[in-house]
Amino acid sequence: MSDPYDELATVTALSRAFDRLPPVPTDLAAAAESAFDFIDVDSVLAELLTDASGAELAGVRGNVGDRRSFRFGALDSIIRVHLTGSSVMLMLEPPLSVACRIVTRIGAVAARTDDLGELVADAPELPVRIEIDLPGGAVRTPWIIG
Repeated sequence: MSDPYDELATVTALSRAFDRLPPVPTDLAAAAESAFDFIDVDSVLAELLTDASGAELAGVRGNVGDRRSFRFGALDSIIRVHLTGSSVMLMLEPPLSVACRIVTRIGAVAARTDDLGELVADAPELPVRIEIDLPGGAVRTPWIIG
């Protein structure tokens, strides 16, 4: 059986050690706390498969330097997300018409992919993540921060 006074002494020592650390910046603390508002324990976190920022695409004209593309995998599906300065494009493989949400710090915009599994919307503020209601369950991408 442990001595409760030893546990109290340990907790007190730990508390004093943290008191000597510099304070956490308020904006960082607020961002960390707000992250808990978006936790959904019933959804699957999609795995990042590829992240291509501004990669030159063969046969594409124009400036693609402001383009960012991601490929995620979850529940036997591939989720492609393309971000530009003006839009976000979502593509599902296999193609499915499903409900989804574009989530930012401010809130979420509900949408639905078309029969080809595609959705185009105005560019959201970063950080952003996509939540999708697939037939096998709810899926969310990790936060995209830049």
